[in-house]
Amino acid sequence: MKMYRKLTVALALTALALVAACAKAPQPAIDAANSALEAARTAEAAEYAPEAWTLAQDSLNSAMNEVTAQNEKFALLRSYDQASQLLDKAAQAANAAATEAVTAKEAAKGRAEAVLTEAQTALDAAKTALSTAPKGKGTEADLMAMQGELDAATASLATAQQSFADGKYLVAESSAQSVRDQANAIAADIAQAKTKKRST
Repeated sequence: MKMYRKLTVALALTALALVAACAKAPQPAIDAANSALEAARTAEAAEYAPEAWTLAQDSLNSAMNEVTAQNEKFALLRSYDQASQLLDKAAQAANAAATEAVTAKEAAKGRAEAVLTEAQTALDAAKTALSTAPKGKGTEADLMAMQGELDAATASLATAQQSFADGKYLVAESSAQSVRDQANAIAADIAQAKTKKRST
């Protein structure tokens, strides 16, 4: 009888030990999810894949909330099955965000390069147009204003080119678009002035 009791106690203790062992937070999964999110951050997912980045962050937050909820329970009542599943989903979401960011960044690089070329071409054309703009009474102030705008656009283009060199492709693209549009507008104004001059 004593032997039976000892065996029962031993089995109960073993069962408790197994339950306690199974009730530990899934640290490897937590580390994997955090590493995946950091890789997405390094890939600049926040800038180039904002929606995927937000999803990855939200997924990890949900997973960690579940881990915290289980941590606060009595040891024998803890279950990290759902937390493990959420952590796996968070890692997958982070990996997807990183992949999307790499692709989007490469696409942005191509667009920025093209727009920088367009901006330089437009700026050169505007400068040439300005050099042949009609001159005469009442035009000096307008010509000086246009020259000032072109000087500012030239400086902006240099900044955009530096942004491109620094790998800030979205910034470079946006800045170059502004320069291109401004230069085209100046060239259009000069063309209109020439047309008006010829008609008088």
